[in-house]
Amino acid sequence: MKGIVRRSAAVVTFVGLLGLTLTAPQRQHVERCADLLVVAPRRKTLAQLAALELPGVDPSNLADFFRISPWDADDLRLPLVELIFRLLKAQNLGQSVPVFLTVDDSLAVKDKGTRKLQSVDWHFDHNQGRVVRGGNHVVLRIHWGPFHFPLLWRLYLRSTTVRRLNRRRRQHHRLRYRSKLDLTQQMLEQILPFLPQGQPVYVLFDSWYTSAKLVKWIRQQGWHVIAAVKSNRKLSGQKLTHWHHDLKGCSYGHVSLELANGRKRTYWVRSMVGRLRGVPGSVRVLLSQRGPGVRAPKYFLCTDLSLSAQEILSRYQHRWSQEVDYWYVKRELGLADFRLQSYEAIEKWYAVVYLVLVYLYWRRYEDREGHGQPPSLSEVMTGIRQEHQREVLRAACEEVAAGTPVEEVLERYLGRPGPQAA
Repeated sequence: MKGIVRRSAAVVTFVGLLGLTLTAPQRQHVERCADLLVVAPRRKTLAQLAALELPGVDPSNLADFFRISPWDADDLRLPLVELIFRLLKAQNLGQSVPVFLTVDDSLAVKDKGTRKLQSVDWHFDHNQGRVVRGGNHVVLRIHWGPFHFPLLWRLYLRSTTVRRLNRRRRQHHRLRYRSKLDLTQQMLEQILPFLPQGQPVYVLFDSWYTSAKLVKWIRQQGWHVIAAVKSNRKLSGQKLTHWHHDLKGCSYGHVSLELANGRKRTYWVRSMVGRLRGVPGSVRVLLSQRGPGVRAPKYFLCTDLSLSAQEILSRYQHRWSQEVDYWYVKRELGLADFRLQSYEAIEKWYAVVYLVLVYLYWRRYEDREGHGQPPSLSEVMTGIRQEHQREVLRAACEEVAAGTPVEEVLERYLGRPGPQAA
């Protein structure tokens, strides 16, 4: 069944706000993908996307847009960053409202038999506790007051993957290996010019990113870190597990946090202040557990000593919305449905998918002005789909009213009927 008969005016407006340097046909493909990825009900392969539009586009044209069209991912990424900061600064949130930058990575799982897609490799999935086949990428996200957006992302390739791919690449097309920590610092450097001077900034990440080098670089920018930290790290020369043992018998503090389901949970917390090797200044480390007697508490680090345990853990919760974004890009926008082979084409696919996610957030906050409370992304997507359904039904009715036979209209919009059952 056809899902789109004309381009959404909101998509055209959003792409126009970006001020892209792409050619007119390239911008049209971006607009087309933004509509199709939201409307498509199943897997988002290029053939299935192309079949939804009337008049349709050949799937090979969509494939060529990603494979051979002369543009790269930064042609979308950088205008998106500029637009997001323009929108946020226009809200006049004030110098006292802190900016939270969250960093995390995620796997887009593919079939284990996948061999030809250059960004796909074996990675350890912490959620499943096993190695899976898929693509990995690192995302930087911003929270500023009541607003939040995905800012930047980078594909991550293992060093062995980079070496394997470079064997078949010409010198000027060879890839460069960057660790996840390098990618994180690269993205933070990229947004540095856009952040207002004097604005309090907190960078949030899990224990995998709590590197002394990265934390030191962040502190050099005048920012603070709130992060999980592994139990084998040393505070003032002593392992955190030893601190946990030595503090037995000391009183706990209690921190009450609201969970994603609206319920509240109380954590038992102990606080310590000391020095981490390679990190300038003192830091506060929290030992958090669900109750007394837990053998393996969680450890959290904060470089801002003025924050209480309640404030530290509450601010660390901003990381949860990143998981929500991953759910949308993978389940609703088809991030893992690509069948493009080259690294560059896959990078463009990711750029388009994340552009669509930012577009949904833009629609969410635009609709907020009329409703007070912003709708959820699911409600935004439902509204966009209903808009296109009305347009399809209107176009079909107009064709019938103009004298086109009903059966011809049905075949045009629904396809040929299948064989009748005996």
